Amino acid sequence: MTLSELQSLIRHWLYNQALVEGPRSDPDSATDQTAPKVAGGSPSGRQMLLNLQMNYGGEPDLLGQKLNQLKKITDRFDQRFGDGPVWILRAPARINILGEHVDYVSYLPTSSLTFGSREHDMLMIFRPSGDLSIRGFSCLQNTPDFGFELSEGPRLGEEGGTELDWASYLFSRPAPSPHWANYSKGAVFFALKKYGRQVQQGFNFLVDSSIPAGGGASSSSTLTVLAGAAIRRVNNLPFSADELALDSAQAEWFLGTRGGDMDHRTICLSRSQHAVHLSYAEPRAEVIALPRNNIRWVTFFSHAADKGREVMLEYNERAAVSRLLIPAMILDWSLSQPLAYSTWKEAVEGIRQNSEEAFATVEELLSKLPQTASLTEVEKRYPSTFDECERAFPALVGERKERPLKIRFRALHHLGEIRRVRAARETLRAVEGVPQKEAIEAAMRQLGRLLGESHQSLRDLYDVCTPEVNRLVEIIDSSPATYGARLMGGGFGGNILALTPREQAGHLIRLVQSEFYSRQGIDGLRDGAIMLSTPGEGLSELTA
Repeated sequence: MTLSELQSLIRHWLYNQALVEGPRSDPDSATDQTAPKVAGGSPSGRQMLLNLQMNYGGEPDLLGQKLNQLKKITDRFDQRFGDGPVWILRAPARINILGEHVDYVSYLPTSSLTFGSREHDMLMIFRPSGDLSIRGFSCLQNTPDFGFELSEGPRLGEEGGTELDWASYLFSRPAPSPHWANYSKGAVFFALKKYGRQVQQGFNFLVDSSIPAGGGASSSSTLTVLAGAAIRRVNNLPFSADELALDSAQAEWFLGTRGGDMDHRTICLSRSQHAVHLSYAEPRAEVIALPRNNIRWVTFFSHAADKGREVMLEYNERAAVSRLLIPAMILDWSLSQPLAYSTWKEAVEGIRQNSEEAFATVEELLSKLPQTASLTEVEKRYPSTFDECERAFPALVGERKERPLKIRFRALHHLGEIRRVRAARETLRAVEGVPQKEAIEAAMRQLGRLLGESHQSLRDLYDVCTPEVNRLVEIIDSSPATYGARLMGGGFGGNILALTPREQAGHLIRLVQSEFYSRQGIDGLRDGAIMLSTPGEGLSELTA
């Protein structure tokens, strides 16, 4: 579809303001019967409107809002690049119900329960650049334009190159200076490393987003996924949603962080009105229906998480402990405590089978891990692990070698999240298709308790909460309108996820506005600090 054709369609739909036949639909009950109807129009126009319906449901206000957003990005793209073929991709904000800071754990069968927001997303309009350049623009204020060349990145076959050598490529270079361009660079450079000379075409793009930056809803990973999809699209490289998600998780390592793939898999695999249960030991995903009519998921922004060097070191410290140090200490039991190691292996297998006795055994063994350990101590006792840590986390080793790193508490948090995700999954499965309001109410109260337990663990065992975050959670928890709340995302700022009865959502929002935002001169709804989300679709193309 050309840009001028797309602009004409959007103007037509906005002018008619008749996207849905019949009464206004509720976002929880949008069905095919409320689908937009097109008076005439091309097959590509009809298909695009069906794409909009699939992603945003039949609620006219939301459709109107998204059409205005589409008008903005198409007009600005036209000002930059003029008419010609274009594509538009959409990627949702990641909402993590439970299972935080476990997607990079290598020694336990961890999982998360997530969904993609229907209402809050990032849109990317793009077209081939016609040369080897990538140029990026944003509708967001104070976001500078950027450009780079494909020649700046790696190629398949270089430095021993296969697609498996991405880590070697990264570890041989210092982390780049902070810039939003790096999320696109990581995605494009990973594609270069994976596909080599099949990548012959760059692209020009513009993005607009309703996901708060630094807010724990993964705006950064959303951009990485979109750029990864765009570079494949303009070079006619086929890909699956699973493949792109796992590739994007590796691509984001370009920035210097060493996180997992929860964000990227949620962004790619989400389904409307469902949660996604993501397993990490063997990448697996299943969808679980979420109640539609009785609840609201609301996120409240506290303050932006600092993405600078110090916080990056905090993230990487937890990743190094979880991915390298704890597994090395447990493996050492095979020599120093063979009976304990044998018991450990049996108990971990028992966790896979949901044995409560196995959970108790693993907790007892993890409680025997040291409270702290420094990297200097690791170097002496586990030299090969230290070498791997120095290779993967050079800044951490260079700046925090003597600092005691917490070990036992981190492990107990991981185990606790496994338990909470398992309990939440069972709770939701038990009410799938159940119409009784009382049963759903009881299930949501149980889910709310699990949210509260998760926050306590993130605060006390994982140390990723700030005073502002804790204060906001206290305000939310003080309301009888709340089932539960917790910090969502990497921490050190960001969003608080709250679960509330549908009819009480307004009361909760007014309370937080009065007790938290008004004192900072912020209008939470107007300024985008408060987001209401229902489970929506994952990565999709809006254009036909």
